[in-house]
Amino acid sequence: MSRLRMGVIGAGHWGGNHAHTFNVLPETELVGVCDLDEGRALKMKETYGATRAFTDYQKLISSDQIDAISVATPDFTHTPIILAALKADKHVLSEKPLATTVREAEEIAAAAANSKGKLMIDFHNRVNPILVQVRDMIQGGQIGLAKHGTARLSNTTFVPFEMLSWAAKSSALWFLGSHLVDVLRFILADEVVRVYSVARSGTLSAGGVDTKDFHVSVLEFSKGTVVTMENSWILSRDNPSLVDFKIEFVGEKGQVQADPTHNGGLRKIVDGGLKYNDYIGITPTGQTRIGGFVLESIARFVDSVVRDAPLLADAQDGLANTKTLAAIEESVATGKAVNIG
Repeated sequence: MSRLRMGVIGAGHWGGNHAHTFNVLPETELVGVCDLDEGRALKMKETYGATRAFTDYQKLISSDQIDAISVATPDFTHTPIILAALKADKHVLSEKPLATTVREAEEIAAAAANSKGKLMIDFHNRVNPILVQVRDMIQGGQIGLAKHGTARLSNTTFVPFEMLSWAAKSSALWFLGSHLVDVLRFILADEVVRVYSVARSGTLSAGGVDTKDFHVSVLEFSKGTVVTMENSWILSRDNPSLVDFKIEFVGEKGQVQADPTHNGGLRKIVDGGLKYNDYIGITPTGQTRIGGFVLESIARFVDSVVRDAPLLADAQDGLANTKTLAAIEESVATGKAVNIG
């Protein structure tokens, strides 16, 4: 069987996860990598053994040596790349969110329906073993109907001030809330029908990043579950982890609580500070294998193309996600609850 010939667009940290996976999996061949910064593209090519480096994504997509692409560029840049690839009938794996406007997400969903290529959104928490267990508990009726819950996915100020050069063009809502909204839909197997949200600014803008400090949102689901969701970019850098991720549901018969932040098993105390290290997101493996749910979700895309396995998350999942996030932004702007049709 011939290998799936891959191109990776975006040579940042997450693009490196894609390139590594496609370089290691026996079913794939990393043919091309692309970044606007030629130096970064060349470095990725050398690091992960790609055949070619591009600075123009259109040239990568149009290459007859590439069957599929992955999009690991900033949130607000996904749409034109995905549309160009689907028009060329290439398979596409896109990082979240699918798009940052409903109009663009709808345009992508329509293009996916008319393309010979498959489109998957990399909502990797759908294979996070902790959250899969939460879903199984709730869907198995162990706590009865989930009546209400809380969900927190937030970062320290390191992320907007240092990690993301484009933070001012995004927010904790789009960067983190996109993950959390999908996790809630996945766990509850239900759709958000109404949202209300409050946001505040000041801390980040004072530091030169003009975006919201946080969003606190109430999500109502069609079956009656109500979830309070927090997404913040102003957690203290003294936190032992870059991310704070917690979910709890209260049901008719019991509760389920999950803390995927650091998985509780590995703590490091140096220089007077406590740090938690991840040990299941990406795990060490042999030279021809990958390990950890972060890379497993990328491998699921390969399975969907090579073995016609189900997509982990499709265009409709991405569209539902964008609709919810856009409704939250509308609620902040109007000060009113917003229904999602």
